[in-house]
Amino acid sequence: MSFGRHVSTSAKVLSPLLRHVFVTGCEPMHSVRPQRRRRFWPGAAATVAAAALLAGVLGLSAPAQAAEITDGLALWYKLDATSGTVAVDASGNGRNGTVNGAAGWSGTGEGLTFNGSDTYIKVPDNIMSGMNAITVSMDVRIDAAQSTPYFLYGFGNTSNGAGNGYLFTTGNTFRTAIASGGFSTEQNTRTSTALPRSVWKHVTYTQTGTTGVLYQDGVEVARNTSVTITPGSIGSGITTANYIGESLYSSDKLFKGRMRDFRVYNRALTPGEVLAVSGNTTGIAAATDPSLKIPAIIDDANSRITLPMKEGTDLTALAPQFTLAQGASISPASGTPRDFTKPVTYEVTGSDGTKRTWTVSAQIMRSPVLPGLTADPNIVRFGDTYYIYPTTDGFAGWSGTQFKAYSSKDLVHWTDHGVILDLGPDISWTNSRAWAPTMTAKNGKYYFYYSADTNIGVAVSDSPTGPFKDPLGKPLIARGAYTGQMIDPAVFTDGDGQSYLYWGQGRAYVVPLNDDMVSFDASKVTNITPTGYNEGSFVIKRKGTYYFMWSENDTRDENYRVAYATGSSPTGPWIKRGVILEKDLALGIKGPGHHSVVQVPNTDDWYIAYHRFAIPGGDGTHRETTIDRMEFDTDGLIKKVIPTLGSIDPISGGTALPTNTTRSLQSVNYPGRYAAVRSDSLGYLDPVTSSSTTAVKQSATFTVVPGLADGSCYSFRDSSGRYLRHKDFRIRADASNGTTPFNKDATFCARPGSATGSVSLESYNYPGRYLRHYNYELRIDPYQDNATFRADSSFTAVSPWA
Repeated sequence: MSFGRHVSTSAKVLSPLLRHVFVTGCEPMHSVRPQRRRRFWPGAAATVAAAALLAGVLGLSAPAQAAEITDGLALWYKLDATSGTVAVDASGNGRNGTVNGAAGWSGTGEGLTFNGSDTYIKVPDNIMSGMNAITVSMDVRIDAAQSTPYFLYGFGNTSNGAGNGYLFTTGNTFRTAIASGGFSTEQNTRTSTALPRSVWKHVTYTQTGTTGVLYQDGVEVARNTSVTITPGSIGSGITTANYIGESLYSSDKLFKGRMRDFRVYNRALTPGEVLAVSGNTTGIAAATDPSLKIPAIIDDANSRITLPMKEGTDLTALAPQFTLAQGASISPASGTPRDFTKPVTYEVTGSDGTKRTWTVSAQIMRSPVLPGLTADPNIVRFGDTYYIYPTTDGFAGWSGTQFKAYSSKDLVHWTDHGVILDLGPDISWTNSRAWAPTMTAKNGKYYFYYSADTNIGVAVSDSPTGPFKDPLGKPLIARGAYTGQMIDPAVFTDGDGQSYLYWGQGRAYVVPLNDDMVSFDASKVTNITPTGYNEGSFVIKRKGTYYFMWSENDTRDENYRVAYATGSSPTGPWIKRGVILEKDLALGIKGPGHHSVVQVPNTDDWYIAYHRFAIPGGDGTHRETTIDRMEFDTDGLIKKVIPTLGSIDPISGGTALPTNTTRSLQSVNYPGRYAAVRSDSLGYLDPVTSSSTTAVKQSATFTVVPGLADGSCYSFRDSSGRYLRHKDFRIRADASNGTTPFNKDATFCARPGSATGSVSLESYNYPGRYLRHYNYELRIDPYQDNATFRADSSFTAVSPWA
């Protein structure tokens, strides 16, 4: 969902929490700020409501008694009175608050009830004066009927009914923000979900230095390490709009629910202190080890901890340290070496004698597969090389302008080819919001389709890594051409050579592309929107069945996920089959989606590339790319994809050949012909039979040896000691002169061929060129993604003729 701000023309000033408005049965309304990406789905409100009701069913109990940590306590409202209009400050600092409106005191440990109409607490002025660090904590029970937007509390100043420098926390979406001025200055420490309703939850925010941390029930749920505004700097220490239960934006709703044990400290509590204040006496705030790749992932609800370890870590003797609540102990003790090749258990005993068993597991973390922040990965294979073309992420409002390319032989080790298209200098009609590209090859060219400022463009190159040029000088599909957003292109080419373009957000479309790949007949555009569709279309074909996949929900929602349907043609009709990829909170995996799929040639091995929220601390604009396996059941349906931190093992980048043995190279598409060297020292594809002369048989026999330039590849030596090499792209046999150029020219890397058991031989010196026959001459030519070239460049290493 978009977090665009709005400016009101009425006397009421809209809050930074107010988002888009939906009308049942209608399209989502456009944001007043069009530079924000509109990523909504019509069921959002129902999902939130259902989650709230579910939370209400699952638990109504109050948290355990909180610890009385008084060091640095600046304000403490226990909110345990039975009557009156005073929120008594138990810190001893005399900062009593004034309860306005109807004061619903319980006096039974249930706190103060805020009616959502006129109840709020006015906190004394200048509450944050002089504070370079702060902790705000409370027990809160949000009513299921809470209207949005709202603040749990807000300390700061207002100007004309709008916030003007403030600190606040809200439960929808659960976040804390500090601002030096209006909403545009906010620095957020945020989650991607709402704080549960109808149950007591403990909320804590700490800030010190440049780090803000948000906790729920004593467990960290969000962190921002780039906070530059200090609480004491707001209003230069003068704040007169300090409220509990009321927002600093006059158009916002008042808090509805209950609150108790509201505290403000002039320092950041430690994680152990936060646990203690929350009453989570048997919780674990942190687990540390020098070999952790990222911070440990703590699943407090299920008493599970995952230790994501760096590659090469010995799991047989890890000795993690644990941060506990004050007064708690753990057995075995922190720092005890243990074998983590399987999950192990620990027992935590709280200061109150309560015991809890925790399960702790360790796993090698090989993800993300690309460096930095990337999203919407399009994975594709050209020849023996795999490429990923992602969105460059990490920009507010998805405002990046550049596309990059990455390549790999094994799906694990990726090479960064840098920027292949930059909207500013390379595209005349737009320079903003570069998203969700896709790539395909045809007619000896590479076609790069991309989203740009909610238009779809196309660029063309002679290479999969560019440079790319705009052949149209305008969008291929312009904004507003059809209902929904014109984003997220994907291309599928069927076995008959016809290519199809898929795209859309809010609506899904498909159209056959013309042979030029940069135009189509608009009359053939088909709406194929399935239920639950939001964006990210992708299509594959397997054993005669077409699989149409897409992403559901909003890319900023941790419930972003992948679903699919099957059909009998590239345009449907489609039968929805269900969800195949979704979050796993126990591993910290949130928002997995906007995927693509690739098949390893000559196998039924399939891999899915997708993005997720960056771990840790990611969100809908801070995402990372990973790869996992995708499998099919015996009925041809896609099995549920298991999202992992470990990603995948390297796939075979080539086909092994037996070294130091003699072999003949038999043509796949001309089985009676073999790679041979004639008397002119040039290579040909010649016929050889049992009745051929000894000289002919010897001309087609080679000793396979480790590559002269690279031992993982191969060189081919004839009976006279000469090596097959290329010169001016023609294959010939020459004696080695021992130079580096010769060694490179005489080295070939084996890749999977077009037939089972066959190989294609890629030039070591000219990657992307393959040994092939053309009019029976042997040469190295650039890879062409068609059946003829694949067959012409495939050979089977068979028993030697001589």
